[in-house]
Amino acid sequence: MGEVELIGSRLKIAMRTLRSERGVSLVVVIMLMVIILTITAAGMFFSSIDLRVSANYKAGTQAFYAADAGVSDGIARVGLNPITIPQTILATPSGTLTYCGGSLAATNNCTTPQPSKLYGITSDPGYNLAQGTGYNQVGYAFYQYQLNVTGLGPLASAREVEAQVKYGPVPQ
Repeated sequence: MGEVELIGSRLKIAMRTLRSERGVSLVVVIMLMVIILTITAAGMFFSSIDLRVSANYKAGTQAFYAADAGVSDGIARVGLNPITIPQTILATPSGTLTYCGGSLAATNNCTTPQPSKLYGITSDPGYNLAQGTGYNQVGYAFYQYQLNVTGLGPLASAREVEAQVKYGPVPQ
C-alpha cells in the first residue's frame, strides 16, 4: 500500500503543478515581443529597399536628361553647319552628369565618344517654304542625321537616347 500512496501523492503534486498558471504571462510576453520585433525588422528592411529603388530611379532620370541635353547640343551643332557631319558630342553640363556621342558600349563610359552619322541627303518634292518661294517641283534637300547620345549620371547610371534629325530645307 505504501507504493500506491506514494504514486497517488506524486500524481496529486503533478496535477497541482499543471494546473498552476504561474509563468504563463512571461511566455505570452516573450512571444509578443518576438512577433513585434519581427514586424519591425521587416518594416525596416522594406523601407531600405524603397530608398534604394527611389535613388536608382532618380539617378536613371538624371542620366536620361543628361542624354537629352546631349541630343539638344547635337541638334544645335547640326543647325550651325548642316553640310558637315556634327562634331563629336562631349560636354559636362554639371559636376556629376556627363553626356557624349555614341552608344554606351562603343563609348567606353564616354572616354572615346563617337561622331554622329550622316545618313544622306533626302529630297522632298513640292515642299513649300511658305516664305514666298512658291511651289518647287524639283524639291528641297534635307540632311538626315542619326544622333546617339549616352548620358551618365550618379550611381553608375547610364541612359542612351537615339534621335533621327532631318535638317533643312536647302534648295537643290
